[in-house]
Amino acid sequence: MKNLLLLLLFPFSVLLSAQTSEEKALENLIETFFNSIFSDLKTERIPEFLTEDFVLFEDGENWNYEKTVQVAHQLKEQFTSEENKKNTFQRINSFQFIHSEIDGNTGWIYYENFADFTMDGASISKMHWLESAVCVKTADGWKIRFLHSSPVKKKTN
Repeated sequence: MKNLLLLLLFPFSVLLSAQTSEEKALENLIETFFNSIFSDLKTERIPEFLTEDFVLFEDGENWNYEKTVQVAHQLKEQFTSEENKKNTFQRINSFQFIHSEIDGNTGWIYYENFADFTMDGASISKMHWLESAVCVKTADGWKIRFLHSSPVKKKTN
């Protein structure tokens, strides 16, 4: 009887682990996107992460793919300028994933995004966002189609 029960439950466990694997792929997409583009400043990798019809709602602004690429290039230029080369700047990202869901080739993920900005090893600024993303599975893997980012404001007592 015990073996029969295990045989009946096995297909469900395989299905659940596949779902978990896809959801983990969404988490990996988000982490790799922010680390590659905004920490490592590898702006040439943007097409790996975003669809061509990508839209970002960033703190009340509406950015399309081109605007997002432009801002990423501006950040890269700022941090690699001659003036800033004398210092070592770093953005250290961390994420707290809240929920993710997959339905066919579409995925939704909700998370908190934290960034610690350092100069020469000392923290100079910390930021915290509440974000959600809609992702699509393409022939090249998961990509972000829509991202909504709201800064989390410090609460005053």
